[in-house]
Amino acid sequence: MTFAMVAGLYGALVVAAIPLVLGKYILMQKLLLAVVVLINLRYMVFGVAPAIAWITNVADIFNYLFISQSTNCEEVPTLATLPSNENSLLSMYTYHPTWANQLYFHFPSGMNYSTLILHVHVIFQTACLALSFFHIFMVKQFGSMKRLLGQLSAWCGVVGLTTALMVGLEDGKVESYGGMRSVYGWIWMAGSGFFLMGKGVLAVLQKDISSHKRWMTRYYVSMWCDFLIFRLMLIVVTPLFSECQSCAMLLCIWGAPTIGLLLGQVVLSAGFLEEDSKWTSQYKKPC
Repeated sequence: MTFAMVAGLYGALVVAAIPLVLGKYILMQKLLLAVVVLINLRYMVFGVAPAIAWITNVADIFNYLFISQSTNCEEVPTLATLPSNENSLLSMYTYHPTWANQLYFHFPSGMNYSTLILHVHVIFQTACLALSFFHIFMVKQFGSMKRLLGQLSAWCGVVGLTTALMVGLEDGKVESYGGMRSVYGWIWMAGSGFFLMGKGVLAVLQKDISSHKRWMTRYYVSMWCDFLIFRLMLIVVTPLFSECQSCAMLLCIWGAPTIGLLLGQVVLSAGFLEEDSKWTSQYKKPC
């Protein structure tokens, strides 16, 4: 059952790539948003430990493609075991990326401060992403509903980013994450999100709706990168490093928000704007 669900995730990403190729960007986002919500619901329904176990196995399947039968996993610095293999729902995988090992010890079974903060982050950041999608794409006419969705998504974003930073600040002593370099990376990720959202909120308070749309489009793109691109990068780049424990994690922590900033600008420079499941060139005006 677990293997089927993990394989289903990879299948869902392939299916979501089809509307991307066809240029049906809103349909792609609907599919990906459903995937995001289902993944994050696991934290609420099954608990943090089983959710981490599941995402660990998502990485394991790809990681083991690059581990030959002759490899002595005990000698690979970027692989680690877990007590009784507790953080693996698939018993066939006994060695996991070191970042998964640290997640296991960071968020043990039961409720503590870190786990509580993680729950709050997952709930509010997921809500922010979903509300932003409906705010931008589903409510066409500016009015009370669009304004309410925008306000709710902004407040959810404030809570989500704040709690994300609180979790990230605890990684200073985790060498497999890069120590303080990872902390600075989490500050960069959260700070860039706050900056984009803050510029968008400031613009709407100044009644500059055009600039507000552009800044919030950047923030919306950055959220996708911080969640989806970050995790996809982590899965893909983990097998590339067999000696450096922190390289994959640091590359993703620093890389995902950077890609988000660049991709947000590319989206605007290309003139992408939601309209009837297509994006048209109406955001050409520079900020």
